[in-house]
Amino acid sequence: MKKLLIILIILLLIVSETYSQQREVSVYGKISYLSSQNIYVRFNSTEGIKIGDTLFINSSSKPQPAILVNYISSKSCSGKKIKDFNFKVGDKIIAFIEKNKNNIPINIVAVEKTKKSISPKKIKRISKRKIGDVSGRFSLSSYANLSSTKNSDFVRWRYTFSARSQNFRNSKFSFDSYISFNYRSTEWNYIKNNISNALKIYSLSVNYEFNKNINLSFGRKINRNVSNIGAVDGIQLEGKLNNFTAGLIVGSRPDYFNYTVNLNLFEFGGFVNHSVNLNFLSIQNSIAIFQQTNNSKIDRRFFYFQHSSSLINKIYLFLSTEVDLYKRENNIDKKDFSLTGLYTSLRYQPIRELSFNASYDSRKNVIYYETFQNYTDSLYENVTRQGVRFRVSIKPINRLFINFSYGFRFRSSDLKKSENYSGNISYSSIPFISGTFGLSYNHLSTSYLNGDIFGLRYSRDILPGVIYSSLNLRQINYLFFNGAPNLKQTVLGIDISWRIIKRLSLSFNFEGTFEKKFNYGRLFFNVTKRF
Repeated sequence: MKKLLIILIILLLIVSETYSQQREVSVYGKISYLSSQNIYVRFNSTEGIKIGDTLFINSSSKPQPAILVNYISSKSCSGKKIKDFNFKVGDKIIAFIEKNKNNIPINIVAVEKTKKSISPKKIKRISKRKIGDVSGRFSLSSYANLSSTKNSDFVRWRYTFSARSQNFRNSKFSFDSYISFNYRSTEWNYIKNNISNALKIYSLSVNYEFNKNINLSFGRKINRNVSNIGAVDGIQLEGKLNNFTAGLIVGSRPDYFNYTVNLNLFEFGGFVNHSVNLNFLSIQNSIAIFQQTNNSKIDRRFFYFQHSSSLINKIYLFLSTEVDLYKRENNIDKKDFSLTGLYTSLRYQPIRELSFNASYDSRKNVIYYETFQNYTDSLYENVTRQGVRFRVSIKPINRLFINFSYGFRFRSSDLKKSENYSGNISYSSIPFISGTFGLSYNHLSTSYLNGDIFGLRYSRDILPGVIYSSLNLRQINYLFFNGAPNLKQTVLGIDISWRIIKRLSLSFNFEGTFEKKFNYGRLFFNVTKRF
């Protein structure tokens, strides 16, 4: 296994250096809205994007898989996040679109057909932001849990603030911040004396550019080149030379319990990133070595490798792996080489109407500091995130999308293999009523439960670019084997988002869960002001 992994990494490095043919172009969109379940991305046109496609986070260093598309309208799409990025409204997202026979991006063709109707004044208003401007947002959210049971009702308040600037006022300084203050109204007396339990600083850093190739950052920051290590409180130095970027990181990890600064969790390491940019296509490799300590004692020393590329025509590969290089047995330090985390995905799209995806995930469980998942959704994610997964997406006719997926997992701690399979079918731009209508089915089979989820969903733009809405209905049937009572629920969800003015938006979400004896409701209200 060790030799195979080393050989694979060397081959990927060689291939990325020699690869030189581009067959896809990238189309850029922006995150327009974040709900508890989905991330909404707006494009000039979604022509060429299909249900089941992967969207990527926009980064100057490398695009990384970020969102799996589940729903599409004419100018926007939505889906679930693939990795634990700290998404914000306004973040740039990339969709890789296949070129047509004339080697012209499909979206560009659509623009060319209508360009005569675009006035010069509108063209000037497309983008007024300049380098050095400050952009960000402030949002106020209210989350209420309502129940027919006693002592289960509560209201949660959440304030978030984010701001960023690239070369602030044309200087060599840049900054980035994302801060959240989240608490239950019934716990305010406790929170006043324990602010750290409510205040979460996910990003707060300042960057200084010595020149176009060397920069230094200070504060709490997630480095996109080594995003798997999470946020670092400290100093990060980066330098670029041609296609290479190298960096040194010294600092500490945030506290496990309340995400505050904890200097006892000191860590340091470095990385090297190699990037080959071929027009709109990029091939990336990152190698990093880190040592993490706990109270001055070595806690972990590991090697990290990440690769993304289109190695062959219409095939996209992503791979990330972590290998531990240290262990301690009987109070004796020993060298080690054990694979502790691996994620890889492969996408093959022979034609526009058909794509195949395969992935393998053996990463550790994710810990959420903030989440709006309900009980059934968290169960489903715990079962399906790890293991092997296959997905097929088909577009037999225009506006009709079908996809099917199958996954399984078998670990030494599992009593039997866990399996899950799902399928959904959707049709967009429905005649007379417009919008997108979808049907879905999910099945789980584990050592402790058998579960089925049937779903219906309808979504549409009530006023294009102004008001978006969706209605979904799910029937959940979970049969537990460990003596727990079986779970049968009907879940009704309603989402409405309203772009009041250019930089002010409002959203309302309701999710009602109905059981034989008890009923539950979750209300989510959000108002966001961008600047």
